[in-house]
Amino acid sequence: MVWKINNNCQIFIEKTDSIAGRQKEIIPHVSAYYVDKYTTISEKGVKTGSNRLCGTANQELLAGYMLYKYLGISSDEQLVRNEHGKPEIAAGYKNESAAFFNLAHSGPYVVLAISDRLVGVDIEHTKRMSYKVAKRIMRKAQLDRLEGFENESDAFQIELTKYWTQYEAIMKLVGTGFSGELDDETMEAYEKRVVFRELEDYVIAVVTEWKIEKFLVFVSI
Repeated sequence: MVWKINNNCQIFIEKTDSIAGRQKEIIPHVSAYYVDKYTTISEKGVKTGSNRLCGTANQELLAGYMLYKYLGISSDEQLVRNEHGKPEIAAGYKNESAAFFNLAHSGPYVVLAISDRLVGVDIEHTKRMSYKVAKRIMRKAQLDRLEGFENESDAFQIELTKYWTQYEAIMKLVGTGFSGELDDETMEAYEKRVVFRELEDYVIAVVTEWKIEKFLVFVSI
């Protein structure tokens, strides 16, 4: 499935079952950072019998593999990390159409956003979103809007997930994650640039640094 909106940003979405049984084949193409994360989490998952940890391990390996497939990144030297740990393409490996990227994962999905400008992406499962947690980062106007939905209804959960994913995507764009804070005016300006996609029971939010003029979404499942 391919969603086309414009050309300034591309979103690739894949499922972890696409690499099932192929881990050994994939590892040589993945940077050491993601291989190490995969190995550490996978070993812990096997030791404890945790399917959740094994799933998380495959998310990390698939994330690294997608960087190889779509950006040609296969070594740590092609990446740098800011003071908050956000990975970025090293200066010598950037090009006009793929200067920035951002990754997100949830459940079986891994999402890779590639753009010619700063970009943030997030994906969350609508059924797992907690109102108690999300309301901590929501402004009064957003909380008031939720009152128009039946509590805990599907529409309520989707709306709640949109607020959460747009917030996280924006904070990932600016590179601070939840350790940072933006004033309401700046946050509202970014929110106007957020693009949403619903995929099964998941919501994906993507935001770029400037006004989105063209946008492409590629889905590979």
